[in-house]
Amino acid sequence: MRTTKMDYRLQLVITLLLAMGCCRGLPNNTRPYNILVFLPTETKSHFMGFQPLLETLVTRGHNVTLVSPFALGSGGMALPYYTHVKVEVTENVAGPVNFLDRNSLMNRLPLYMFTLWLGPMITKTAVDKKSVRDFVLGDQSAFDVVVVENFFHECFVTLGHKYGVPVVQLLPFAANPRVSQWHGNPYGAAYMADFAAHYVAPMTFAQRAQNAVATLFNTWVNRLFYMPLQRAIMDEHFAYAGHEGRPDLETMLRNVSLTLVNSHPMIGPAAPYVPSYVQVAGMHMKPAGPLPTDLKTILDSAKHGVIYFSLGSVVKSSKMPRETVSLILSELAKLKQTVLWKWEDDQLPNLPKNVMVKKWFPQNDILGHPNCRLFITHGGILSLIEAVYHGVPMLSIPVFGDQAHNSIEAESRGFALYVSYFELTAETFGSKLQQLLRDPGFGEAAAKASSIMRDNPTSIMDKAIFWIEFVVRHGGAPHLRTVANQLYWFQYYMLDVMAAAIILMAVVSYLNFKCLAYLLKKIVGGSKRPASKVSKIKKKKQ
Repeated sequence: MRTTKMDYRLQLVITLLLAMGCCRGLPNNTRPYNILVFLPTETKSHFMGFQPLLETLVTRGHNVTLVSPFALGSGGMALPYYTHVKVEVTENVAGPVNFLDRNSLMNRLPLYMFTLWLGPMITKTAVDKKSVRDFVLGDQSAFDVVVVENFFHECFVTLGHKYGVPVVQLLPFAANPRVSQWHGNPYGAAYMADFAAHYVAPMTFAQRAQNAVATLFNTWVNRLFYMPLQRAIMDEHFAYAGHEGRPDLETMLRNVSLTLVNSHPMIGPAAPYVPSYVQVAGMHMKPAGPLPTDLKTILDSAKHGVIYFSLGSVVKSSKMPRETVSLILSELAKLKQTVLWKWEDDQLPNLPKNVMVKKWFPQNDILGHPNCRLFITHGGILSLIEAVYHGVPMLSIPVFGDQAHNSIEAESRGFALYVSYFELTAETFGSKLQQLLRDPGFGEAAAKASSIMRDNPTSIMDKAIFWIEFVVRHGGAPHLRTVANQLYWFQYYMLDVMAAAIILMAVVSYLNFKCLAYLLKKIVGGSKRPASKVSKIKKKKQ
């Protein structure tokens, strides 16, 4: 009888433990992990792209510590396994950069040149705050993995050394030579255009030459000028106890366990990736939710459909020059469609009857409404992903950074047109609007792209969560790293082997030449005997 009671109690305990594990959303082979997510930069659009991933980690039972200006828990969601280290917000994170100024260095220099200065500036601004300094120097917690964003933040990987755990880096755009060089990830300059280039593959000779220069800047010039600045920031702001024994920055970068890349073949180039690089574009996507009553009425009743207009969270429509706003409004007024324009000011003078402005719109829910005909966008990567996911054609007006490249990629796939902000005229804007609205091919291409993006063996979110848990379960998963990142550049490109082959061919050619010369000399010399010897032979015969 005693044994039966013990068996019953043991079974009850096991059942409760299993139930607790199920409630926390964890698979049987995964315990709750302590995860540090270090996102101190004030790039809200990037955070919004990562936020669903972080919230899903929490709802699945992991203990997340978030260092960021922005919090989790959208929509009033309660998150019990979550600690937020609030980072101060500055007035102007971009500093002196004016994105809408044609003559600013941001818009005159190629991005790979401008970021030699901009990247370290963004990083230093993020870590040069009291909350971040106090956390880096004073926190004594134990973590299982560190998650950082690499938006020109190479020095953040040192937190993996501080806590002695694997590092997962979040890449907010497509893989590029600056990041790929540390992990042996292929970046063929002949067929993979730079993520900020104003062209896409297949490239002309001139474009491939430009692409080669961009690759050179993102690797060798980067190592000479950019990496020392990142190293200096690391030495100044990450002087935690025991930092004296850490490896050099390049070695820590090579030991990053996992890179989650915010890309997909429908929004970027099809490219080879090493096993530790996983494409996860669309993590933030979800089906359209219910709209506020006023917006629902507008979208449901719009006889000719609705056009949604937003330039994102960094570029403010309300900061555009008056003449630019006037030409846009003049063309929008000619349309039958209702236009919803995200306008960050209190009012917009001379507003046409078919245009409605607000400081904020629920973008995902509008794009997911069946009556949304067109998305006028800046070409930011998250907006592009949302449009593709919901199958909405786009008119892109890129301003800076990767926006032009994203826009050209979208146009090359047939579901978008684009015109640069600095080349915007009433004629180009109006004609492309009409083309998109009248030609059903754009909608068909957008629907096809949406079908492809949604067609996955498992959800993008499950894929991202799996790989984060995987690298923890397997001690950083070093088996995913290619040996290529242990080679010197001349070994990687087989230049030493080619040099040896050239030398061998030269030696063989030289020896063959000498042998041939010797044989020719013998043959020619034997047929032409000296006259003195011939006369002596004749005399002997006489």
